[in-house]
Amino acid sequence: MFPRARVPLVLLAAGLVLAGCGGGGHKTAKSASPPARTTSVSPSAAPSYAPPRVASALLSGRDVDPHVTEQPLSTPALKDHAVPSCSLSAIKPSGSPDVKVREFNTSRYSGANFGQISLTYPDAAAATAMFATIRAKVTACPAKKHVPQKTLPGRRIALAHDDTWRASDETTPGWSRVRGLEKSVFSPSSSVINLIYRVYDYVTRGNVVLVSMYWERVGPKASGNPVEKKATSLLTKQLGRLS
Repeated sequence: MFPRARVPLVLLAAGLVLAGCGGGGHKTAKSASPPARTTSVSPSAAPSYAPPRVASALLSGRDVDPHVTEQPLSTPALKDHAVPSCSLSAIKPSGSPDVKVREFNTSRYSGANFGQISLTYPDAAAATAMFATIRAKVTACPAKKHVPQKTLPGRRIALAHDDTWRASDETTPGWSRVRGLEKSVFSPSSSVINLIYRVYDYVTRGNVVLVSMYWERVGPKASGNPVEKKATSLLTKQLGRLS
């Protein structure tokens, strides 16, 4: 059921590092340039947020799930205070924004997981430029990608997996938004819970860029629809606090 290697095997689950005897599976969804349906605020109406206002509006663990707790950052991009993208890649923030990063997990094997990074810029122009960079990169991600096994620091091993990625512009009144959907599949020989569904929401308004990730590790026959529905609920709650 689990790998027999003496070195710990880890599963990087969109920021979640699964270590020890539990192997994992990771797969990325597809990426094709989506139709331009983004709804944005006109420059004259764009609000200007102070960093303390943004920090106080961010979701808490209780908002995410009654069973999650804030954890040390494990998502590679978030650990580097960067924006997470397909196949656990990272997009470095431009300029000098005020950065807030958090990550919440329940269990390394199942349940809710949530990561978030907020970038509060001095002005809307800088935030708009960063969001344009994010959109260009996430819509250029490959639809399918095989990620080979690799050795990590501490004699750990990141298992090979297959990723599927899809990005699309979404209509959200008052905000510009792109959503990325990713499915990561690991070999069933590494674990019976060998799928990870991740939902990435990239949004901007005024001088703020906000990126949220919600993911769950599930069995091979599970649908990703409940994961996407939960991510939408969390995003709706988050944007309401910044309106």
